[in-house]
Amino acid sequence: MQPTRFEIDGVRHYRTGDDPNKYYPSVTAILGRTATEKDNASLLSWQLRNPGGREAAAQRGSAVHLACEKYIRGLPTEISDEHRPFWDGLAKHLDKYDYFIWSEKPLDPRWRYCTGEDGISRIWSHDYQYCGCPDLVGVRNGVTILSDFKTSVGPYNRYFPDKSEKDRTKYTGWKKFFKCGIQLAAYAIAIQETLGVKIDAAQILVSTPEIDQNFLLHGNDLVRFRHKWLVKVRKYQELIETERQEAPERELVLAAA
Repeated sequence: MQPTRFEIDGVRHYRTGDDPNKYYPSVTAILGRTATEKDNASLLSWQLRNPGGREAAAQRGSAVHLACEKYIRGLPTEISDEHRPFWDGLAKHLDKYDYFIWSEKPLDPRWRYCTGEDGISRIWSHDYQYCGCPDLVGVRNGVTILSDFKTSVGPYNRYFPDKSEKDRTKYTGWKKFFKCGIQLAAYAIAIQETLGVKIDAAQILVSTPEIDQNFLLHGNDLVRFRHKWLVKVRKYQELIETERQEAPERELVLAAA
């Protein structure tokens, strides 16, 4: 059995469900590789100031995602006291949906091909050569909405803070919102290509220990983030092509994966 998800030179890839011989980098991998030097320096600085913070964020994110999956399926949503503050408040947003068609994996049997033999699901774009796995796709009042769950110690910010604003947390919140918007635009493209489903709107659900936030993206928002994503894709492909020219033997590593 071939693995659905694997790494090449430390970069996460997925095999597509319609051709096991094709595999593409993940959305998050592309975002990571195309981050600016300033963004990378900021991330490194944060990690040095917060030892263990990255691991803690991953654990709470996994816990909340699992709770959301169980809640959608009508199962008991057991969650630890440590992570409960990040879960409380999300259920009311999920209750507004009429039904769901994707929750970490396809809920419609027509799309079984999106789940590999190892149980890992994904969507893909052959046109732009990437894969990924969205959190949630649901329908509300006839509108198909792509949603992403985020846990954060601080709130997200939809708008770029004023230059006179001294509170750096607002800038950090905007950076997180902006990155998630690009991620959702990427998934929207791949969902239409893989499932034949057009995304009408996107939603970012953010849970912090103090508040929960609900950001809706539609119309020009999605057009703008789609453009930003395609710029990232082109930059990533240029980076990979440059690396291959500088080290031709890397082709053998890719072919053997």
